[in-house]
Amino acid sequence: MIRGEKGTGGGALAAWGQRWCIILAGFFLSIMIPYMATLLWSGQVAVKNQGLSYSGDMVSADGKEMDAENFLVLVLARQIDSGAPQGAKEAQAVAARTNLYKTMEEAQCNQADDLGIEYDSLSQLKEQWGEEFSQIYQEYENAVSATAGEVLTCNGQLIDALFHKASAGNTRSMGKKYPWLVSVESDDQLCDGYLTVMDFSLEKLAEAVNTIDQARQVSQEELGNKIQIINRLDGSYVMAVQVDQQIFSGEELAAALALPSTAFSFAADSEGVRVICTGIGHGFGLSQTGAARMAEEGKSRQEILSYYYPGTEITPRY
Repeated sequence: MIRGEKGTGGGALAAWGQRWCIILAGFFLSIMIPYMATLLWSGQVAVKNQGLSYSGDMVSADGKEMDAENFLVLVLARQIDSGAPQGAKEAQAVAARTNLYKTMEEAQCNQADDLGIEYDSLSQLKEQWGEEFSQIYQEYENAVSATAGEVLTCNGQLIDALFHKASAGNTRSMGKKYPWLVSVESDDQLCDGYLTVMDFSLEKLAEAVNTIDQARQVSQEELGNKIQIINRLDGSYVMAVQVDQQIFSGEELAAALALPSTAFSFAADSEGVRVICTGIGHGFGLSQTGAARMAEEGKSRQEILSYYYPGTEITPRY
């Protein structure tokens, strides 16, 4: 009887406790569910990203070994502006992954510094972005995550996925050896810094040109009348220039004059020379400005990549 009475009392106590747990749980949920719904609706709580799909390929960077996908986030942050649309970031992520794996295979190395691949360390990004670090970093990570393992190939081989900031109205062709690098139209005029105008005195122009090669020196005397563009490629890009009696490539002259691209022209008089330059970068492959415009129009990364790298395929790396 004693054991029975004790057992009966214990069961009643347990049932009473269970009722209170249910009541308290219901009360808690009745408060928290509307609260969380309000936060989600207002945008103060973000849905957690799925995270990176790790490749298993390691890269030595930022003082430690990290998965290639983690490293790509740091590379992407260096290569494309944080304000770029997500579709443009995703297209850039595929290009960056392609270049990373192609470089690693050719060099048989996984040391970022030895590979010559530029990236920003976490400490640099934290200093650069400040309080917005978590949000901006997540956007780059999302682009890498959304394109997990995707690389660009042509005839089964990884391509050189060249890219630049803004073309001079169209991208450039690199010839039959690179069938995916052909000239396509790209309306990039709205890019900041698209148009560059620089004025040089004849003396300063001669000094700049004479830094190119000690064996090819020019005189400042009447130099404004001795400049002639010999050849252009794809409409705007200068291939060769004659200055005085010397011949220089467009790349040589652009570097000497600190021009942002090889799409330039001259306007000269007896006092000096004005140089007008359009575009930013070498003009080959993906235009980041054009990619951003396409993304804003609703184009996917697949459409962007097939436009700027025609004849290529997006292939899973892992």
